[in-house]
Amino acid sequence: MLKAGFNKVSISPPIGVPLAGFAARPEVSTGTHDDLFASALVLETAEAAVALVSVDLLALPGEFVAAVRSSIEQRTGIKPDSVMIASTHTHAGPVTIKTFFNPDGSVDSQYMNVLSEAIVTAVSNAWCDREPGKVGVGRGHVAGVGVNRRSPDQKPVDDQIGIIRVTDLVENTKAVLINYACHPTVLGPDNLLVTGDFPAFAVQAVEEAIGPSGFAMFVNGTQGNISMGHSSELSAIGIVTPGRTFERAAELGQLLADATLKALPSIKVHDQPVLTAASVQASLPLKNYPDPVETRQALLEAEEHLNALVSTNGDNADRIHRAKSQHLYASINDFYARETERFTDGILPIELQGIRIDDAVFVAVPAEVFVEIGLQLKRTAAYKLFIVGIANGYIGYLPTKEAYDVGGYEVVSSKCRPEAAGKLIEQVLHLEQRLSKQ
Repeated sequence: MLKAGFNKVSISPPIGVPLAGFAARPEVSTGTHDDLFASALVLETAEAAVALVSVDLLALPGEFVAAVRSSIEQRTGIKPDSVMIASTHTHAGPVTIKTFFNPDGSVDSQYMNVLSEAIVTAVSNAWCDREPGKVGVGRGHVAGVGVNRRSPDQKPVDDQIGIIRVTDLVENTKAVLINYACHPTVLGPDNLLVTGDFPAFAVQAVEEAIGPSGFAMFVNGTQGNISMGHSSELSAIGIVTPGRTFERAAELGQLLADATLKALPSIKVHDQPVLTAASVQASLPLKNYPDPVETRQALLEAEEHLNALVSTNGDNADRIHRAKSQHLYASINDFYARETERFTDGILPIELQGIRIDDAVFVAVPAEVFVEIGLQLKRTAAYKLFIVGIANGYIGYLPTKEAYDVGGYEVVSSKCRPEAAGKLIEQVLHLEQRLSKQ
C-alpha cells in the first residue's frame, strides 16, 4: 500500500542579497513580497521510495544537488537516483549559481548551507509524516498564461498541466504537484523584491482550495522559449516593458490554479501504484568555443564600445541597446569558453532522471528546454510523459536545431550544438523505455 508525505520549509533569503536572473538588475533586494520554499513530496511502496523536491530558485549546480541527495539518503534511506530536485526558475530569488550574469561574483556559501539543510529537512519531515494514501497522475489544460516569446504568432506553446494528485484513503485531496512550462518572469529586472512569481500564486491558490492542511508544489516544464511574451534579450540588458506587476503575476497564477483544480476530480487515484525511478548519464554535443584569450579580448572591446557610446551618444537608445546586447553576448561567450575548457572531448555530460508512477513518467532535465522538443517527446512517448526542466543541475538553454538559424539570446546562451535537441529526444525516450520495463 502507498504511503505519502509532504512538507515545505522556507528558504527566503535575508534582505539585501543580490537577486538572480537578470544580468542588468541594478541593485540588491530591498524586501520580500512572498516567501520562497523548498517543497517535498515523498511516495513509498513496498518496492520503491521517491522524493520530488521543488525549490523557488533560478537554478542549482549539479554538485550541490549531489551533496543534498547524499544527505537525504543518510536521513531517510531514499536512494540519490530516486530524489528529483527541481528549481521553479523564479528570477527573483537569491543567487545560487555562478554564471555569466555574475562571472566575478561568488555564491553565498552561508546561504547555500542553510538551503541544503532546508531541502533535507523538508524531505525528512515528509518522510516522517508519510501516511497511507492514494496517488494518481493526470492532465489539465490552461490558456492565457505562457506564450512563445520567439515566435511572431506566439506559438507553439504547451498548454498541458501535468498533475500528481495525492489523497487520503477516502480520496480527499491532500497534495498536488503542478508541472507547467513557462518562465516565471512576470516580474522584470526592475523588481527588487523576493518572489516566487506566478507559480507561487498558483501554489497558494491550490492550497487554499484544498483546505487548511493542503499542500501544493510547482515544477517547470520545457519553458526555454515560453514566457509572458517579454523579450529575453531586452530583459537581460535591463529594458523594462509594461505589465510586469505583482497583480499580473497573481492573475496568471490564479489561471493556472483554476485549471489545475478543475482537472483534479477526474484524476483517478489508487493505493498500489507502480513506482520506480532511474538515473542515467547522457551526453550532449558541446559548442566549439574560441580560446579564452580571444573571448576576453572580444568582451573588453564590446565593453569599450558600449562605454564610448554611452558617453557620446546618450540619447541614441537604439544604438546603445544594440551595444548592450553585443556586450551581453560577449560576456556569455567568454564565461562559457572558460567554463567548458575542461571538456576536451567536445561532450557535455548531463544526468537524465526518470520517476514512473503507473503509466506516467516524469523526466528531469538540467536545462531550459525549448517547448517544441517537449511537445515532440509527448507525441512520441508511449507513456504519459512530463519533462521537469531546470532539475538536478543546470547547463543553460537547449534550443531546437531550427532556432540556431535565427540566433538570439537563448541560442547564444546555449552551450550545445544544434544537434543536441535530437540527442536529448533520443536519450529521454530510451530512459522512458527502460522505466517501462521495471
